[in-house]
Amino acid sequence: MVKQTLPFLFCIIVSGINSHSIWIPEGNFGWEAANKCYVTLNSEIPPKAISQNIQNLDRIKMAAYAIESAELRISSIDCIRDSITLPDTETNISKVLSPSLLSGYQMEESFFQLEWRILLAENRPYPLTPSEMTLAKQWLESHNEIKQEIFALTLEYLSEKNPNSKRERYLELFTGYYGSMLRERDKFLLSLSVESYLSYTEALKQRKEKSE
Repeated sequence: MVKQTLPFLFCIIVSGINSHSIWIPEGNFGWEAANKCYVTLNSEIPPKAISQNIQNLDRIKMAAYAIESAELRISSIDCIRDSITLPDTETNISKVLSPSLLSGYQMEESFFQLEWRILLAENRPYPLTPSEMTLAKQWLESHNEIKQEIFALTLEYLSEKNPNSKRERYLELFTGYYGSMLRERDKFLLSLSVESYLSYTEALKQRKEKSE
């Protein structure tokens, strides 16, 4: 359980991007395979913005993170598919795994709420202003929309009869979604005042250090 949960939780607190490999909570069908197939990013996405300023987003660095995230997502799906033996009466792995994946998706979002509460906390030296709160809600909306698309695409890829023939297509789609999530988060962070930005990212850093 520790091996499965902790890298994922650190990823949530630090990056706000959520799981890249498939994550299934313990006790759900397929969780052992998901745990075995889970791989973290080679380098952590920092708690601060990836780019230096909003006028010049670091698209090269974002693309590198997005491509690796998409590769991990697809590789973990392929690994789980190869590691699971379906019941004799069932041939649709997407249908069988759907409840487990939904459970993982919902728990991912509950972990994400930890970061969200840090963002909205009023006990920091520089909490968000009302206008920054509006920006935060807009960012949360885009985050939720992109995560839903990633979840739906995961189920779609699982349902493919010949996934190898369409791997490049799905890799491109996943890369696009992860890239969008990174860009939206950077745009949000870099739209905050310097004080609010530093206060929030320092709170994230301290939370991670306490977790470790």
